[in-house]
Amino acid sequence: MSTAAPPAEHPAPPEPARPRTALRLVVATAATVVAVVAVVLVVGAWGDAPYRALGVSPPSEGLRVAVPLVRAVVLLAAGLTVGSLVAAAVVLPGRTAARGLSADGYAAVRRAGTAAALWALAASVVVPLTVIVGTGGDARVLSSPADFLASVGALEEPAGFLVAAVAAAVVAVMCRVTFSWRTAVGALVPALLAVVAPVATGHVASVGGGHDIATDAAVLAAVALAGWLGTTVALDRHRALRRPDGDVVAARARRVGLVAAPAAVAGLATVDLWLVRDGWTTLYGGLAAVMLLLVLLAAAPLLTSRLPAGWTLTALGLAAVVAGLTASGLPPGLLRPSSAQETLVGFDLPGPPTVLTMLGPGRVNVLADLVCVALAGLYLAGVLRLRARGDSWPAGRTVAWLAGCVLLAWTTTSGFGEYAMAMFSVHMGSHMLLSMLVPILLVLGGPITLALRALRPASGGLDGPREWLLSLIGSPVSRVLTHPVVALVLFVGSFYALYFSPIYAAAQPYHWAHQLMNLHFVVVGYLFFWPIIGVDRSPRPLPHVARLALLLASMPFHAFFGIAVMGADTVIGQRFFGDLALPWVPNLLADQSLGGGIAWSAGEAPLLLVVIVLLVQWSRHDDREGARHDRHADRDGDADLAAYNAMLADLARRRP
Repeated sequence: MSTAAPPAEHPAPPEPARPRTALRLVVATAATVVAVVAVVLVVGAWGDAPYRALGVSPPSEGLRVAVPLVRAVVLLAAGLTVGSLVAAAVVLPGRTAARGLSADGYAAVRRAGTAAALWALAASVVVPLTVIVGTGGDARVLSSPADFLASVGALEEPAGFLVAAVAAAVVAVMCRVTFSWRTAVGALVPALLAVVAPVATGHVASVGGGHDIATDAAVLAAVALAGWLGTTVALDRHRALRRPDGDVVAARARRVGLVAAPAAVAGLATVDLWLVRDGWTTLYGGLAAVMLLLVLLAAAPLLTSRLPAGWTLTALGLAAVVAGLTASGLPPGLLRPSSAQETLVGFDLPGPPTVLTMLGPGRVNVLADLVCVALAGLYLAGVLRLRARGDSWPAGRTVAWLAGCVLLAWTTTSGFGEYAMAMFSVHMGSHMLLSMLVPILLVLGGPITLALRALRPASGGLDGPREWLLSLIGSPVSRVLTHPVVALVLFVGSFYALYFSPIYAAAQPYHWAHQLMNLHFVVVGYLFFWPIIGVDRSPRPLPHVARLALLLASMPFHAFFGIAVMGADTVIGQRFFGDLALPWVPNLLADQSLGGGIAWSAGEAPLLLVVIVLLVQWSRHDDREGARHDRHADRDGDADLAAYNAMLADLARRRP
């Protein structure tokens, strides 16, 4: 973090255009009125039904109105924070990505800090309000810290808002003490965590069939809406100030919108379909219809450039409010009976696993599939750009990368991915694929090298994607994460920390936790194998002998983990697997022992493959060094060898 003076502002234009304050005020007032009316109508329509279904006493009408309104403030502040950080990072042009922000980027970060402070405050208010509502409207629960914390954990959603409050406070501090572009990008990590936490613990993610897909869709919509909202604000302000780089900012903001808008529309549309399972005439069906209307209104500016950015902001704000309303009512899963499998994993398994059911198509994993499509599409776009300008790219790297994407999609989406949610042995096989084979294929694809070759340096001395990528690779965080000791501890230690502690058992009932585990497996595997066999140059390069030593050092720890799981006499995640009660898994300990055997045997094969690849790379490196030395010797008549021989001759003459 830097404590240097803030960047100098752009010179003011001769006659800056005044923002249309009156129109903005009218729009904001109308949005507020619509939000309040919508809250009152929804509260009146629900009545006491949600609380009777949950078996708690209904709170006062004032409290029922206040909670969704404060939630709406949380959502809007979150959108302004995330979007402002996105604007500072990739929309507003800067000239010193590694050292500081541009003047407009600095203003956007400060705006994000102010919004994050409001976000933290509003989320902190939601926590006790949600606890009071969830415990029957009795505020006395707040008088006992033990009862309050127990209620936060039992209700889950207050815990999500508590996480959001803490993460938003961290973002507010980061935005106030730095002018660094890297730190602004780093602030996006806790900001996105604060966006996702309430969604992942809300009613959409709670119970009922299909809650896994609904959770992914809601997370996708929340993140996309947040980035779109704040970027729209930044673009609107930039246009009003008439900066000389307005065309560049508008083009970059349009690209953000072209990514965020379809993601938001797709996410909210999927949530809509989940809400209307009982028909459009139900209350949830009515809310879904309103959400769909607002989504179409928000997407309209993509079809025409005549609508001002302010209308987009209004539509996104209303969509966020309605999204908050849907989470404040009765969980849809309670409206219909659900099986144990639907309640715990979101769907019913087709029966005992067979070769066909395991290898064939299974449950759609929305987020994983989108990530795989995006990774494959961006990689192919880079390859095509190189070929369009006459440059070559090794076909083997392309095959490796695409194979990694396909394997990642298959592991999380096929029948294998379905059973991995419910059986420890299959889960362990999924773990091995995601932490070993998938990262190995991805690092062999050399995505960073491809990106640096395909991306052109930004024109006009401004920073662009290529400069941002170089800045992130050279950052201290990258050097720490790729340090051999750190990479080894993350890779090997994750096995022990996850399964030999309460973490895995506590995470099993939650879809978001499974997604987080999948992400963790792939990331730590990539960080471990990148400096060992990666085509891309690591921030901390290692000689080949050190790479081999690092790989061999991981093998005993990995083998011991599998043996320890096989020999355990207690079931890991006993409560979850016991509640699931799969009839074809009568002995949970035997299934766990099978999982340990898979971890031991299936984990060793990829490591041996890496040894072979590393030895091949080492041999090719020596061949290249030998060829380079021969070319150098041909140019200077092998002067180095002659000098060495002369030194030996001189030593021989001096010998008595």
